[in-house]
Amino acid sequence: MAVAVVLYLGLSSTARLTKDYHHMLIETVLDKMQSKVEKLLVPVEYQASWFSDQVENGKLDVDNYEQVEVFLRGILGATPNVTGAGIQYPDGYARFILRKTNEWLVEKQVSDENNTRLFEVMNGVKPFVWGELFYYEALEQTVIDVRAPLYQDGELKAVLFIGVTVAELSKQILETSKDRFLTPFILYGDDHILAHPLLISGRTITLEQSKKADWVEGKGEIPLPRVSEFFDTKLIKLRSRDVQPARLIAPFEDVDVNVARIDDDMHLVATRKLTRFGRIPWITGVYINAEKSDVTATTQLFEMAGAGFVVLIISVILSVKVGRKIARPIIRLAETAIWIRKGLMNPISPLPRSRLKELDQAALAVNDMIEGLRERDMIREVFGRYVPESIAASLMHENGELKPISTQATILFSDIAGFTKLTEEVGPERIVSVLNCYFSEVVDILERHGGVVTQFQGDAVLATFNVPIQSEHHAENALNAAIEIQDLLHHKKFDGISLKGRIGLNTGNVVAGAVGAKGRLTYTVHGDTVNLAARIENLNKQFGTDILISEDTAKLIKHIELESIGSTDVRGRSASVHLYVIKR
Repeated sequence: MAVAVVLYLGLSSTARLTKDYHHMLIETVLDKMQSKVEKLLVPVEYQASWFSDQVENGKLDVDNYEQVEVFLRGILGATPNVTGAGIQYPDGYARFILRKTNEWLVEKQVSDENNTRLFEVMNGVKPFVWGELFYYEALEQTVIDVRAPLYQDGELKAVLFIGVTVAELSKQILETSKDRFLTPFILYGDDHILAHPLLISGRTITLEQSKKADWVEGKGEIPLPRVSEFFDTKLIKLRSRDVQPARLIAPFEDVDVNVARIDDDMHLVATRKLTRFGRIPWITGVYINAEKSDVTATTQLFEMAGAGFVVLIISVILSVKVGRKIARPIIRLAETAIWIRKGLMNPISPLPRSRLKELDQAALAVNDMIEGLRERDMIREVFGRYVPESIAASLMHENGELKPISTQATILFSDIAGFTKLTEEVGPERIVSVLNCYFSEVVDILERHGGVVTQFQGDAVLATFNVPIQSEHHAENALNAAIEIQDLLHHKKFDGISLKGRIGLNTGNVVAGAVGAKGRLTYTVHGDTVNLAARIENLNKQFGTDILISEDTAKLIKHIELESIGSTDVRGRSASVHLYVIKR
């Protein structure tokens, strides 16, 4: 096991180093290439914007050729890598300076049709645009140029050109790495070579190829060598379909890394798109002889893998067997914990003992806990049959002590109409069955609306809202419960018998707590609010209603429309009580 672990750590460490090395190498080279390209071309953009601003602000008159020459020579002085700069006029003539000759030239290089098309394209461009590549015969080189429209008094008067040869790009990328097994390159689109160490001389195409090219956008062939016809045979193979994704390289977000075997050596090729300099995206890339550029790490990885293969297999077999033996009781323990969390005690079987001391102690502790939870649930279930479930839960939580409280609550008092006569008609046994069916349905309704049944008094039910379970809208909850109870009585029979009920609602301060003898307590609510709710329930007989609501309760009801039915005297109270019913 120790040998297998050391082997695994050695292999993973070496593989990680190899991945990180190539990742860092590729990322460094591509970042340097992009930095070199931007260092070469971004200053050209700045010069184009500056020149355009000078014209637009009236500091330079494009028709003053002597002044234009001075400004263009300033551009050449500020950007040493620029090949040339000039202005194209609507009459077809271009006035420009080439660094190579340092002469001020005036030539008509394009046809009237192409010149008209150029000004149509540039009208509306701001502040500049990178043009298509074109081949300049005087230099025998392919040039990339930035173009800026020159507006004077709101009118497009001319177009500025600042050109850089692609040979400069090749010189720049050659400086990105000194590793002789690493070759940087830049592609123009997918099919043409824009920059490569073999193109630092500047000559990219033959004279015959150049005659096919046209510097106006959208016409002619691209004046660059094709990848399939280039001198670098390795690059040709690495850009073919024979490559595969590289798996031993830490992943990149915006870089594609592939691998292929060339001349018995494994090569990596990494590419990244660069979309800033023209309509056709550039692809900066590098390919590396992975076996020769980092011989030590790669060789060590494969030697360790080969030498430790047998030991690794044995280690895996032993790990699986021992792991399963150890994992089995742990998985069983986890499954049991899930059942306990769900509160499902019945399906749980006692956990088996283990030879491992720690697992055995854990199993015994969990088994004891399960027994304790089952006992607690049994007590709570039995206790809950005789007191409201919420009261039982509170007592269990408070270690059997439920402190008395004084608070505002809504009291619902419900009674069955004609219960005495019904008892005489059906007999004692059936009346108990009827009451059990009725109470079961009523309790479900009350608890669903946040009420707690604190007393059953014969056929009457006393329920509280907002104590002991707090509820912000206790008055409306109580009224909704009363409406649902009456709806139940109208549509359902209980053990085959139809019932009619009366309900009274009242809101006020109550005292709630456990009262009784030392060994036997009951939870109930006290106060004039409770007594008045019972009196209001009885007034349903006088008004011929089934739900009566006190004024204190009506004040708290916002979403159910009520109507007053007047005031009446109540036995035991000096002041009359104003009553409401649900508006029909």
